[in-house]
Amino acid sequence: MNETAARHPNRFLADLTQAMRATAETARQATIDQCQSDAKAYQEQLHARTDDEAASLRKAAEADVSAIRDWSKAEVERIRVETEQRIARRRELLEQELQEYNSAIELEIERVQKRVEGFEEEVAQFFEQLLQEADPTVFASMAAQMPDPPQFSEADRGSLTIDLKARREQIMRPTGVTTPEPAVPGNGVAAAPEQVIEAPVEKPAPAPKPAGSESTQVVVVGLVSVASIATFKRQLGRLPGVKNVGVSSGPDGEFIFTVGHAPDTLLGNLIPTLPQFQARVVNEREGVLNVSAHDPEAEG
Repeated sequence: MNETAARHPNRFLADLTQAMRATAETARQATIDQCQSDAKAYQEQLHARTDDEAASLRKAAEADVSAIRDWSKAEVERIRVETEQRIARRRELLEQELQEYNSAIELEIERVQKRVEGFEEEVAQFFEQLLQEADPTVFASMAAQMPDPPQFSEADRGSLTIDLKARREQIMRPTGVTTPEPAVPGNGVAAAPEQVIEAPVEKPAPAPKPAGSESTQVVVVGLVSVASIATFKRQLGRLPGVKNVGVSSGPDGEFIFTVGHAPDTLLGNLIPTLPQFQARVVNEREGVLNVSAHDPEAEG
């Protein structure tokens, strides 16, 4: 009895262990099958998502290509419009350059005519005195002092005023070219633009003044002869700190000298020191000096 009772529990335990092993093996296989099923489903999901992402990328790329083409068309049109505008401005500036040049020539011709008239008057007075002399010796001595004809040389005018030079430089300075940039959201995928990218026509910026340079208009009344105008301009150009001088005629007989100079140049103090002209500053405001001057050529 005791031996039989001792064997039964061992048999039970062995059968129980065997059953547990079979169950564990079944569970193991079920776990592996579930893992493989989950992996397959996930891979199918990845493939489906990849197709969607690839389609989205292709759509974004096509939208960017279309935007680039639209930008290119707009840029070509902008360049065409800017070209026409710059050509028109340059031709308009040419008319002003020609007017300034013609005015300078007219002033020069007037200066020559006045010098000829002055010389003719001087010769007439000389011969009036000479012909009144009866003594041959004195006559010969006086005849040797006959006035010499004037020497004609072109007055110093300068090619262009500062304003015309600045406008020419601004017209010849090309504007920058913009580049389209596609919008990129947080996921790094380029999004299709909601509207066509347009490159606006850039308006020309005002011509900047050179660093360390100022410009002042000196409006002078009292100058009559071309020679005095040229001398006044030349003397202005020799003042300390003055870099360049342009001159043009005003509507009421005044002459406008546009003076480029260093920022610390005090033209109001320097102009009265010009010799011969007795110049004095009668009014001074921002960028403009009104000056009264005496024309030495008008004496006599």
